[in-house]
Formats: sequence, C-alpha cells, structure tokens
Amino acid sequence: MNTIEAACHTRFSEQSPRPRSNRRMGAGPKQRIGRLGKTCLLTLATTLLLVGFGEVASRLVVALLDQVALYPLGDSADLTALNYNDTPVPLVKTPGEFRLLTFGDSYVYGTVKTDATFQSIAAGVLEQAGVKARLVNFGEPGTSFFQYRKALAHWTGRVEADAVLVGMFLGNDCTEVAWNAVPDDQPVNGLLRDTYVEITTNRKRFAAAPRIHGSRLLDYAAAAVDIETTGEYVISTIPEPFNSLYSPMPEKKYQEQILFQAAAGEGGRCGELSRGWKALADLGRDLSRLGRERGVQTAVVLEPAEAAINPGLWRETAERVGVDPKRFDPSLPGRMARAVLAAAAPDVAVLDLTPVMACAAARGDSLYPAREIHWNAAGNRLAGQAIARFAGQTWLGQAADAFVGLDPCLDAAPLPEDSGADVVACLGAAGPFGPGQ
Repeated sequence: MNTIEAACHTRFSEQSPRPRSNRRMGAGPKQRIGRLGKTCLLTLATTLLLVGFGEVASRLVVALLDQVALYPLGDSADLTALNYNDTPVPLVKTPGEFRLLTFGDSYVYGTVKTDATFQSIAAGVLEQAGVKARLVNFGEPGTSFFQYRKALAHWTGRVEADAVLVGMFLGNDCTEVAWNAVPDDQPVNGLLRDTYVEITTNRKRFAAAPRIHGSRLLDYAAAAVDIETTGEYVISTIPEPFNSLYSPMPEKKYQEQILFQAAAGEGGRCGELSRGWKALADLGRDLSRLGRERGVQTAVVLEPAEAAINPGLWRETAERVGVDPKRFDPSLPGRMARAVLAAAAPDVAVLDLTPVMACAAARGDSLYPAREIHWNAAGNRLAGQAIARFAGQTWLGQAADAFVGLDPCLDAAPLPEDSGADVVACLGAAGPFGPGQ
C-alpha cells in the first residue's frame, strides 16, 4: 500500500461508523422481562425455602420441648408445663416421703384447682396422721383404660413412687371403650399438650397454638398476635375453686349424659360392654405386674356417677325421657368392676367410693355441681379423706384412730347387692376374665 492509499484508508476507517454490540446498546424488552422473571422466581424460591425451613424448625422445636417435658432428664418433671393439674414433681422422692401416683380421666384430673383436688386433700389428711405424703396427679381428661395403661408405663418408669392408684369412673370408662368413644391410640398427655389454655389458670399456651391454618408456623404467628392483642389470659366467670374444665350443661345434654352413664348399670348390656370390661381386666393385669416387678403398691378407686348415689335424680331423668327406672341398678357398675379385678388381678386393692358418696348424698350433701358430672370441692374433699384413710390403713399400717375428724360416711355400709342385677350372669356375658385371659 502506498502513502496516498494508506492515508485514504486511515481517513475512511476513522469516518466509517463502527458496529455496536447489543450489550452496549442495552437489553431488549424480551430480555429485560426474562431477567425480571428469573429474579421473581429466585425470590419466590427463596421465600418458599425460608417458609419451609421455618415450618420444619417450628415443628422440631415444639417436638423437642415435648420430649424434654415428657422424658425429663433433670431433677424434676414439670407437670404444670404439661398442663397436668399439679406442680413440678422431683423424679426422686425426698427422704421419708410416701409418694402415690394417681392416674385416670377428668375425675382424677379434677374440675377444681390444684389445692382443692382429692390428691391435695388426701396429702393433708395423711400429714395430720403423721405421714409425709405427696399424691401426684397424672389425670388426663377425655381418656380411658388404654390411656391409663400408657400413662402408667410412661410415668412409673420415670417418677419414683411407693404406690400407684388408678381412678375408674364407673359412669363412662367401660362404656367409652366398648363404644369406641375414646381413640385407643391417643398418646400420653396428648389432649393436654394440644390444649391452648392452661386449664388450672386460663393462661394461653403459645406452644399449644390452635391447629387452624394447616401450617404450624402460621398457627404460632396467629397465637402470638392473639396473645399480644387480647392478653395472656382467657377472661371467664368460672366460680372458685373450679378450673376451666368446669362446664355445666344445658338440661337436655345433661339428661343424655345421665342416660349414657347409666348403661354400665343395666344388666342386659353386660355383653354389649364386654370390650370395656376386658380393658379393665387388662389394666388390672398391668397393675399386678407393676407391683410384682417394681415392688410398688397398687389399687383401683371406683368413682360413682351421680345417678348411682342419688336415686331421685335417676328416677326424675328416667321419667322425663320415658325410660323404665328399674332397668338401672346403681350397685352393678361397682360390683362388676370389683368382680372383674378379683378375677384378673386379685392382688390389686380396690376402693369403691359408691357407698361413701351415697351416704353423704342421702344426708343432703351436694357433691356434684348443678348439671355437671364431676365432683365439686365437697366431693373431692370426701374422696380425698377416703383415699387417705385407705392408703394409711392398707399400705402404711396406720390404725383407725390415727385419722381423726374425718367424715362419718367413710364407714358407710356397702350398697345392697341382693336385689339388683346378677353379677355372675354379667361376668359370664362379658368375660372370661382370668389372670391370663
């Protein structure tokens, strides 16, 4: 290339427009939308990942807290945190202490506050007789024999005790099992752990946020907002000394409850209730095995329905609903329970509170609130006295005169048995109930 050509080429190159790349010109509309879509997808994925992590973490944290409470590794079991009607209990007894673990449903749990339960009353009576005592309340509302057995297996392996007592509510324990009214697979403390409100104080429990939204993370968020905006406690007008289990019923529902509780006292239904009676026999065998293997004393306390101790209430209800009053034998549930346990677990002690309660009702005592199926404070006091004297005389070798000032109805004669349903026939229809059956 000569000099002139080179100069012309240079000028041409400098003056000619240079092609520009797309990057220098900026992204087109489609590319900007694509980049925005990727950002949105990334943000959504990150959000979902964080929510999913929060959901898993929240469930794991609560499960861990449940495990720590149900399987205590420290010095005590925090029964208050588990929503039992009791205070924290040391896992190991203090020197000289007589400790009795009590299991059962809402009758054992109590619709009264901790200081008014039969456990607290019995401990006080034993203290007056010179025995340092602690009765631990492992009662769980809405349970029956299958749950009693699970609770027994769980807690007796963790909380040291001298004796174990299971309360059987004669009004519905057998019937609920026979008619599948209580799920067999309900876990230990399951209902209490899922209850949003602490029953004894009405305080809201964040860890038991109501299961509403299908997401535990949202449930906890809603519970936090609820507690922050409406307060930590549920405001109620429950009279002292009751707790939030206290629930008088409308008259019609109350009558239905009385009829339901009378079923175990109908001789013609013994076969129909076989599954319930066999569940009681299995409970007795567990208690017998527990006594042999761990050296603890065992007992079943029979708790009567109000219809069994108040003949007037039953007659009035039967007449209102058009039922023959004679079909219900108030002594049959207790007689049947004693017979089943005698056949299946003869070494398990039995205390039937029916004659004690019937005696007090006959003199005019009110042991149940109006249109409520559980004991009031007076009913718990009478039961606590009877259980304390029973424990003192049966297991501690206390003489009768060690207990002073107790209700004279504790010495009431058993209910008459010769005019009611045939318990032998009832056993035949519902059994067999031998130790290995």
